[in-house]
Amino acid sequence: MKNRSKVYLKLFLSYVGILSVPILLGFVIYGYTFTSVRRQAEELNTSLLMMVQRDMDKEIDNIQKISARMALDANVQLASRAKKDFSSDDQLTLYHLFNDLQTIAMSEEFIEDIFVYFNNTQKVSCINGTMSSDMYYNLYYKSDEFPFEKFKDYMSRFHYNDVLSIHKKSGGDVLVFTMTILYSAIGERSATIGIAVDYNSIKQRLVSMKWADGMNVMIIDKDNMQISADPESEECQKLTYDGLTSGNHLVNEKGEKPCIISVLESNKTAWKYVTVTPTSLIDEEAKEIQRIAVLGLFLCVITGFTISGYMTRKNYNPVKMLLETMKNHGSREIEANENEYQWLNNQINLFFQKQVNTERLLTSNRKSLKNYYLIQLLQDYYDGRPMEPYGIQLELGYNVVILFEPDARKEDIEENALQKFVITNVFKEMCLNCFYVEMLEIGERVAAIVNLPTGENQHIQVLKELFENFQQLTEDSFGFVSRIFTGSICRGMAGIHLSYQQAYDMEEYLNLLDTTLIIYDEVKNIHPEYDYPAELEEKIINAIKTGDSRQAVQTMRQVFDMNLGGQVSANIFRCLIYDMIGTLLKGANSGGYREAARELDLPDQKVLGPAEEVKNQFELLLDHICEKVTEIQKETSQDKTLSKNIQKFIQENYMNPDLNISITSQHFDMTPAYLSSIYKRQTCGSLLNYINTVRIEHAEQFLEEGISVVEVAERTGFRDSGTFIRAFKKKKGITPGQLKKKF
Repeated sequence: MKNRSKVYLKLFLSYVGILSVPILLGFVIYGYTFTSVRRQAEELNTSLLMMVQRDMDKEIDNIQKISARMALDANVQLASRAKKDFSSDDQLTLYHLFNDLQTIAMSEEFIEDIFVYFNNTQKVSCINGTMSSDMYYNLYYKSDEFPFEKFKDYMSRFHYNDVLSIHKKSGGDVLVFTMTILYSAIGERSATIGIAVDYNSIKQRLVSMKWADGMNVMIIDKDNMQISADPESEECQKLTYDGLTSGNHLVNEKGEKPCIISVLESNKTAWKYVTVTPTSLIDEEAKEIQRIAVLGLFLCVITGFTISGYMTRKNYNPVKMLLETMKNHGSREIEANENEYQWLNNQINLFFQKQVNTERLLTSNRKSLKNYYLIQLLQDYYDGRPMEPYGIQLELGYNVVILFEPDARKEDIEENALQKFVITNVFKEMCLNCFYVEMLEIGERVAAIVNLPTGENQHIQVLKELFENFQQLTEDSFGFVSRIFTGSICRGMAGIHLSYQQAYDMEEYLNLLDTTLIIYDEVKNIHPEYDYPAELEEKIINAIKTGDSRQAVQTMRQVFDMNLGGQVSANIFRCLIYDMIGTLLKGANSGGYREAARELDLPDQKVLGPAEEVKNQFELLLDHICEKVTEIQKETSQDKTLSKNIQKFIQENYMNPDLNISITSQHFDMTPAYLSSIYKRQTCGSLLNYINTVRIEHAEQFLEEGISVVEVAERTGFRDSGTFIRAFKKKKGITPGQLKKKF
């Protein structure tokens, strides 16, 4: 009981220790609340001031641009030159100026009024017309604090983006942004631009940007003029322009109303943007968070201790049950110097030590017996005996056999054994989610019997994806790619031997198809024949005879593509190689290269390499033979530049239905008979035959692309489809429609 109490207490304390981490974290968060909330408030105020600065500076910048534009306006310049009074000639200028002012005032909502004060004539042009300066003052800007004489004196002085604050007698305050224009001819200040903005429009913008009712947003200029969202605030009345510096400041910290003042200077004028936030707003938010945090901590402590007690009892019960079970079979009691876990560990080790040898022997014998009968299923016909007693579970009705061949050399026994071990375990693991599989080593290979519910080909597609993933995994993780041969899906246990034989016979296609995965169903319908038309052989021979390696290689590729698309057996492939070698020798002999058979390293037809390698080898042979033929013909015959130019002209104009020997001879300024004789002497071929050959070759390409017979006839220079069909059949032995069906 004493030892059990110690284990029980350790379990309980471990749970309490885990639960103490979030509790301690809660206390840290509790203490951090005030600092965090205040910092967030300061960041919020800074963001707010940046918004105010961006909004107001944008409007000020717009006003300054309008003032600068009006100062340079031609109508303002002309009107400012008038002396004492405007003449009748100036009326048109004033009319145009009036229209400009109207347009600006209508397009700018922020601007209340815009006017031009002319110092020489004491007149004012505004959005309501042109009048005397005293009339304009009395109508719009009359103020007890700013009389007319003071207004007149202010407007006659030089100003550059200055701001005048006027408290109008009629009620309401305005800010007037002023800029003086210079009359460059005489150097005097002849006119002043004034743009008025209502205080209330600025105030409304400041009010709309507040994030709490108790705070205040305001603007202070260098003359301590204030525009405030809350003008009655006591804190705002104490602020001065010179006493404010940029940043966040806690003022009156120990007073009755402490607050945080945030300041940001304008980039466009001598203004400072200010927010005043009472700390009581921030403290109220922080205290609410703290109350919730305290309540949460309390609930966490109560819940944590309750869960700890419950989990301790629950997790100790299995230990208690094991103790009671082992005591009924154990040889001794728990000693004073050991706890329950130590006693259980000793008893379990003793139990397994007695059982391990027997279990190991049974497992080894069972595995050997199972492998023996699996080999019998693969290599012999099924004799009908049940397989369940041997641990072979092939209960579904269909099976397919897969052979894996490691890429390690046979003499490297250790590497080969390691790769077979990897194949067996990795592939079996990958099949668990899809199929049941039996794996065994058979000679130098690993065989897999996959049990399938049906004989549908969709299972082969699933297996193919598994093979590709398996090969990628073994290459990335273990550095080797095994070759895989797959038989077809066969019915019942008796079909396993047939599927094994099919997979075993797939090895001969390994090099032919140049792949590491051969599936029986993909090669079982291979035709025991190949297609090598006589006209293609003649085309290759003619190309070799003229030294045209490009044409010879292109035609040779066409022959290989026709026969090596997975539709020819290994023996037929050897026959094709024999014929292709004969074609090379015929072409070389026709071109004068009679030592080709003795000098060339021809492909070995008995030992086939990958089809792509054989094609590359033939391309190299064709290049070499054509090069030799060209050298021989240069030594034994005249230059063939003319015939090549004729062939180029025909290649470029074959689609012309009027193209014939006569048209070609006119192009080269020769008679048809003379041109034909030269071409035949240089190429050993007929010019008319070459024209038809070029047209038929292009027609064949267009048919492969799916173009109709009628359209192909038009594209290749035949006057009608009937003529085209006859010429095509004569050249190819089949009609265009028959060829098109093959594609």
